[in-house]
Amino acid sequence: MKRIKVVVGFRLEPTYVESLQQAFPDVTFAFSRSRADVMAMLDDAEVFFGWPTDMIIQAGTSLLWMHLLGAGADGFDAGPVRQRGIVVTNSRGVAAPNIAEHVLALMFGFARALPVLARAQRNQVWTKSQELRLFELRGQTLGIVGLGAIGQALAEKGVALGMRVMGVRRNPSPVPGVDIVYGSDELSTLAAQVDHLVACLPGTEASEALIGEPVFSVMKTGSYFYNVGRGSTVSTDALLHALDHGPLAGAGLDVVDQEPLPSNHPLWTHPNVVLTSHTAGNTEQYWKRGIVLFEENLRRYMQADALVNQVDLSKGY
Repeated sequence: MKRIKVVVGFRLEPTYVESLQQAFPDVTFAFSRSRADVMAMLDDAEVFFGWPTDMIIQAGTSLLWMHLLGAGADGFDAGPVRQRGIVVTNSRGVAAPNIAEHVLALMFGFARALPVLARAQRNQVWTKSQELRLFELRGQTLGIVGLGAIGQALAEKGVALGMRVMGVRRNPSPVPGVDIVYGSDELSTLAAQVDHLVACLPGTEASEALIGEPVFSVMKTGSYFYNVGRGSTVSTDALLHALDHGPLAGAGLDVVDQEPLPSNHPLWTHPNVVLTSHTAGNTEQYWKRGIVLFEENLRRYMQADALVNQVDLSKGY
């Protein structure tokens, strides 16, 4: 029987290397340490685990299945993948708990004026509370754009804080803990009602610059915006205008439309912006959950069973 070859296209901690090798003794694993390594290993590989690129897909002429390390399926041209019939799965849900906590950290930061106080500390200024805009999250309204795994995890935490939670999803069916679920064409209706608007959207053609001036212009004066999905889903120009000329009081951005952000970009120095450099998804538990998910799918693959988290390439998620 032919041995399956799996290329792991990223640097994996020795603990997880050993775990995979012990769990699948009949699988040939190729663990890469660089992009050059990946390209050299792909020739006879049946499975790729990592972040595929167009070059990887082109070089992997034997690929039958790709498992994405992240939830996004926007880093490669899906056309050749569809043409060759390569099955694609992702790590949807793996980062949901930690990204939801990251959003809470940003929200609490604004609620307690931490960006202002951090600047005051650097300048050795003792700031009085009456000089700050301080508020409580309890009783405020949280709007979530994209009620997938991350959005649902955030909704659960928002409810636990005593917030009213509303959301938008492509299929406006009920979601536990979410008071009102709107359809995609009702985004502005949602935006007009919330104190905090959080984008948890994948990067697709349909979501390109979906959140722009029509959304920001209807938001409450003094409201806040957050993006933990994809930078491409937000018009940065419209966001900056909403920060400088109202109605936004602040923005917490883990993702932006240019990564890494150019050194002269105005978001770096904006006093009401917190940038977290696409770090929301990374904790030790994330890696543990990600490897567990891949192991489950690899077992299914070897048994010719249906894989979990299959990506619909026509939708991009």
